[in-house]
Amino acid sequence: MFKQGIVYAHVTVALILCACMAGCRNDQGNGPAAQDAGESSESRPVYLETARRMTFASVLSPTGNVQAKNSAYVSARIPGPLDRIFVDEGDRVVAGETDLFQTDSLKLGKAVEASGQELAVAEHTVLERQAYLEQVQADYHQVRLDYERYKRLYEKDKAVTDSAFEIKESQFLQMSAAQKHARISVELAEKRREQARANLAIAEKDLRDSLVRPPISGVVTERLMEPGEMAAAGTPVLHIEDLSIAEISAFLPEEAFDRVLPGKTRVHIRVGGIELRDQRISYKSPTVTSDLRTFEIRCDVKQPPDGLVPGRIARMEVVLDSREGLGVPREAVLARAGGSVVFIADGNTARMVPVRTGLETDGFVEILEGDLGADPRVVTAGKDLLEDGDGITVIRKDR
Repeated sequence: MFKQGIVYAHVTVALILCACMAGCRNDQGNGPAAQDAGESSESRPVYLETARRMTFASVLSPTGNVQAKNSAYVSARIPGPLDRIFVDEGDRVVAGETDLFQTDSLKLGKAVEASGQELAVAEHTVLERQAYLEQVQADYHQVRLDYERYKRLYEKDKAVTDSAFEIKESQFLQMSAAQKHARISVELAEKRREQARANLAIAEKDLRDSLVRPPISGVVTERLMEPGEMAAAGTPVLHIEDLSIAEISAFLPEEAFDRVLPGKTRVHIRVGGIELRDQRISYKSPTVTSDLRTFEIRCDVKQPPDGLVPGRIARMEVVLDSREGLGVPREAVLARAGGSVVFIADGNTARMVPVRTGLETDGFVEILEGDLGADPRVVTAGKDLLEDGDGITVIRKDR
């Protein structure tokens, strides 16, 4: 038992010595070299980019439609069969000059001839009634003289009998009535002549209106009917568009209504490979639609370039606001509990700066408040685990 106790004591001492030796080795590993390794592990790799001054803009990007500002669907003024259509799709026409189409010219031409003949008859009737009036007036003059002479003789000396005087008086009254009737007949004939002239003017106008000319200058873009078909008022035969002024329309949300000012609000337009910059909005709808809560805007483009034609889709950028300011890349802004922050490089140390952001343009965010210093370099990658005062190792500068 004594010997066995000695063996246990030796084993225990050996274990204690091993533990002491291991502790010594650990103490040696925590020397200066180990401290240097720990410091390098706290330095975080980052990407840096220099902040820049630039123009920021509040932009809406609707999709619009290109259309002709001035267009017209041309219908027949006088209903009837289409005799002839003088133009085809793609033809250019001049307002008030180019013949477009004509309806029922034969019937309308005959109506003009008939009205002309009626006018000629009415004019001859007037001449006949005037001649009759002159004859009646001559007879009336003679009868009036005889009546006045008989009246003097009857009233003074009773030189004529009652019967003779009464006959002359009756003739005078009859001739007075005949003269009045003749005058009315002349007036009636003159009224009928005026009516015939009006009918002729209407027939001539109908014939002129049967030949339709364009209300605007432009290009025929649609031919909706063919010769022989029945044309009616309000039924389009041709569609004409004035391609010298294009109009691009789009709809914006009602939140932007007060910020859009016709004649001032700028808009950039892209149609295919065509770009039109710094255009101005020419029209804003005075109301907002109640179903979609949007309002219409339009932009006029005078003398549009080739390819900017009705029917194409336009990508628009409506600039609601713009201003100069300091900007940092979007990825440099980090959300922390207190708000937005940006890390800037101060030597080999990261400094956290609280900021207030504004507009965003081309991947850069406007910094409205925050002391970033002069020509700051901001951390764009590797910032998520950074804290204020952390060491950094720059991997790359500026994209």
